[in-house]
Amino acid sequence: MINSSIDNKNNTIYSTISAVVLLVATFYIAFVPTQSDFFDIIIAGGIAFAGYGYLSFFSNTKARQIFGLGMIIRFGMLFAFPNLSDDIYRFVWDGQLSAYGLNPYEYLPSDIISNMDSPFWQELFTNMNSPDYYTIYPPFTQLIFFISTWAGENVWWSSFIIKVCFLIAEIFTFIGIVRLLESLKKNTSLAAIYFLNPLIIVEGMGNLHFEIIMVSFLTWAIYYTLIKEKIAVGALLFTLSIASKLLPLMFLPYFLFKLSGTKRIKFFALGLTFILFAFLPIIIGLDIGNFGSSIDLYFQKFEFNAGIYYLMRYIGQLWSGYNLIHYIGPLLGTFAVLLILRKAYFSSTNSLQQFLDFAFFSFCSYLLLATTVHPWYLVIPIMLSVFVRFRFVVTWSFLIMLSYINYSYDPYFENLWVVGLEYGLVFGIIGYEYIWNGKRKERVKEF
Repeated sequence: MINSSIDNKNNTIYSTISAVVLLVATFYIAFVPTQSDFFDIIIAGGIAFAGYGYLSFFSNTKARQIFGLGMIIRFGMLFAFPNLSDDIYRFVWDGQLSAYGLNPYEYLPSDIISNMDSPFWQELFTNMNSPDYYTIYPPFTQLIFFISTWAGENVWWSSFIIKVCFLIAEIFTFIGIVRLLESLKKNTSLAAIYFLNPLIIVEGMGNLHFEIIMVSFLTWAIYYTLIKEKIAVGALLFTLSIASKLLPLMFLPYFLFKLSGTKRIKFFALGLTFILFAFLPIIIGLDIGNFGSSIDLYFQKFEFNAGIYYLMRYIGQLWSGYNLIHYIGPLLGTFAVLLILRKAYFSSTNSLQQFLDFAFFSFCSYLLLATTVHPWYLVIPIMLSVFVRFRFVVTWSFLIMLSYINYSYDPYFENLWVVGLEYGLVFGIIGYEYIWNGKRKERVKEF
């Protein structure tokens, strides 16, 4: 009894220290360094992950405490201007175009900047990272950009409005994760894996990457489709998730193969109808080509922090003498699609756990084969890792912060030794976890 009391007291002390460490370190990352301050970012990130690791895997922290701490940190983030990303300027640019009655999918910023003679528009254009590309942000995202213009011609206040939207989304995400955990009869404190993850907080509330909005809709889409079996609501929420980021499209094969006949027809009929309405700004404006061309660039031009692709690129350069991304990118994308289709088709049952396992496998396969893997791309697999046996994505969410070293070079340079270290450790952990989980299954069978 005495030992138990001492253990509880120690756990409270260590949990409190870990919470303070996590809060201070994430605030430091959000408020102090710029994108080029790699050592500040990685040291503070390491400290934040130490606090997060204890709270998520070694403490007895309850779900309500996890929510409280996560919300305190996120509330503080409302007042931090995105300092590790310049995407905010494209967000506000697109929103301002919509506010002026112009279709953001129709115009290249570099083509119309000469018609925008105010200092505000010049500020947006000068700080934008994609002035020569058509926007790739789907319609629901554009709606939030438009709402942000209620702040007038002020980027900081536009950022604040978007962050309020993110804060609301994160509340719903936490509740959705807890609901799913309860449905699976799992410990609700596992929600800490997502809700206290420093990468989620920094890249979401800090830098405003819209995977946060997407994952909120996705969580509830899963809940209403597979738990409540309210197909119409589930289809609508999936559509809103896709209209925030296109990535949830890769999960649709599961429903194609595993939903029963009438449910499948209803899900896809309603989903297609909702998608047509959601994407009307693109369809009516006949800007599908512009939108598609920017998406195509992702596979055939952009490359950043990739894993298997960089290895294939190296082999291709040895063989041909030049970069074969135009062939390797689409090839790896096709292979990822085939893996996803195969996994969906051979999933044994239509159940919540089967879908979560499928979704985790599918998205991780996609990332490991992608030509571009930014840190915030891990938002979906981190959320899904709450419900599956594998934890390598948690470690990856820290290792991927090493990619910030590339911005510390002048001129910009991608350090492939660091990329090799990141993916070497990631694949090593994946191998270990697959072997460990395989042995654990064998022990259960023997017992």
